[in-house]
Amino acid sequence: MDLWSDPNLVPFMAVTAHWIEAKTVKTGEGMQHVLTLRADLVGFHHVPGHHSGENLSERFLHVLERINVAHKVCFI
Repeated sequence: MDLWSDPNLVPFMAVTAHWIEAKTVKTGEGMQHVLTLRADLVGFHHVPGHHSGENLSERFLHVLERINVAHKVCFI
């Protein structure tokens, strides 16, 4: 997650997800397991109000709920 303001001082939050994707592919040497690092932008959100910890955590949890992964997060 990263937070910044545009030239007009409008604050935005970008949330990225990073994971390792595992695939099994057939090669000349047989079946091989291939691990690929993946990353995607999963949220881009306007953040009105103060940049307090409470406000930022509420906005971050809002993004996690919208992409339906909040129930999978144990610690932030």
